[in-house]
Amino acid sequence: MKPQETKFSFVYNEIKQRILDGYILPGNSLPSSRMLCKQFHVSRYTINRVLDALREDGLVDIQPRLAPSVVAGIDTYNSSNTVFDILKQKEVILQVYQTFGLIMPPLLVFASQNCDLEFLPNYKQAMKVSRLGVSAGGWRPPSHFGEDILKIGGNELFSELYLTFDLYNKLTFFTEECPYFSEHFLQNSTSVTGIIDILKGKDPLVKHEQLSNVYQKLTDSIENTLKYLSDTTPIYPVQTGLKFSWNPMRGQDYYYSKIVDELNLKIGLGDYSVGMYLPYEKQLARQYGVSLSTVRKALSELEQRGFVKTLNGKGTIVIEPDNTKLQQLALNSGYVEKAMRYLHALQLMVLIIRPAALVAAPQYTREELDELADRFSSDSIYLVGILESIMKHITLEPLYVILSETNHILEWGHHFAYYPVKKHTLSHLNRQVILAVQQLREGNAYSFADGIADCYRYNLIRVKKHMVEKYKLRNVTGIRVPEKY
Repeated sequence: MKPQETKFSFVYNEIKQRILDGYILPGNSLPSSRMLCKQFHVSRYTINRVLDALREDGLVDIQPRLAPSVVAGIDTYNSSNTVFDILKQKEVILQVYQTFGLIMPPLLVFASQNCDLEFLPNYKQAMKVSRLGVSAGGWRPPSHFGEDILKIGGNELFSELYLTFDLYNKLTFFTEECPYFSEHFLQNSTSVTGIIDILKGKDPLVKHEQLSNVYQKLTDSIENTLKYLSDTTPIYPVQTGLKFSWNPMRGQDYYYSKIVDELNLKIGLGDYSVGMYLPYEKQLARQYGVSLSTVRKALSELEQRGFVKTLNGKGTIVIEPDNTKLQQLALNSGYVEKAMRYLHALQLMVLIIRPAALVAAPQYTREELDELADRFSSDSIYLVGILESIMKHITLEPLYVILSETNHILEWGHHFAYYPVKKHTLSHLNRQVILAVQQLREGNAYSFADGIADCYRYNLIRVKKHMVEKYKLRNVTGIRVPEKY
């Protein structure tokens, strides 16, 4: 099993990178320890260790009863080295902008619907920049305002994605150290600050179209700027091979949880059907490279969920899901938190699978579509197969990572998505997937993309209703179902 990044290291590296990239200016305060704990899903002890390390590095100042502040006068990179470093990461930077140009419009439109933007914390500063230009406050107020909008939408995955974008976009360099970019994008009347006026509109379809245009212009400007820097730099650096990374389960991705999710997925897909025995504990321990105690903890959770039963001297057998046990689990706060995370992942997938499917659609060959249709069988979950197929055609690494990580969260909830009234659910979804693929065969990529998004939308509606009516999880009633954009 892949080694885990320590909680300390990922929090430390992320906060340090935000400081060095200028996302948090010298003299400004970091979020409170409580907010950092919530953002990174770690303990106060870990946050305190991180802050102490940042202070030892001379990056922050810590005073009693005050939030840690970024130390003034931090010497980052000089201009020539910055250009060189940017060009070393040219490919991943451009792919980040291309990816977020696809997924940010639907996320922002969805989160801003029926939202009083004027009451958000960074609205006034963002509007000042919008009126007077970037010189009135830089790119940070509009960027923080965008984060406010995604937070108010209630789905933490949205804002986590947005913050990850900030780690890779190098916007400080482009807006403050690159005159070429400022001249060709920031001085244009339809710059990034125009996003604020768009979001104040009422028609979601119009907002989506306008935001898509702005993000496309931003991406084009970044691409042109990177080309200009390449052409005017005497020695072009070798690409570093830096990979885009987004792990929404950081701080929660324990080894036993990964085993639970994978076994849960295999049970849901029928790889381990009712009446089959799972591999012995020692076999699972060797397979996942973990201790026997970790395997036993994973099997114990599966048994608590009512999916398996351990028989003394025989092993662990897959059983029909026990709804009584699931109802008991629903009273557990930790389980409720996971259920909310699952619904948020479904909500996110509804919004991002459409642009992903549109990107993938032109890559399909007639032979591949014929083979895909032949693979569908009556006892399989077609939605799983079509997602794998779409991801195979995604060439944008950040988009692939986001889809993969979102789908990983969805693995937790196969018992919600496919077991209640399983036959009816699967037959409906399978028909939808077949219809969507047929649309693609006829050359209608938009209908194909809409059809796949409708499958996840259907799951969200069904599972939300099931959680409320059967398990009395009232706090999921506020989770909205995205419209079609």
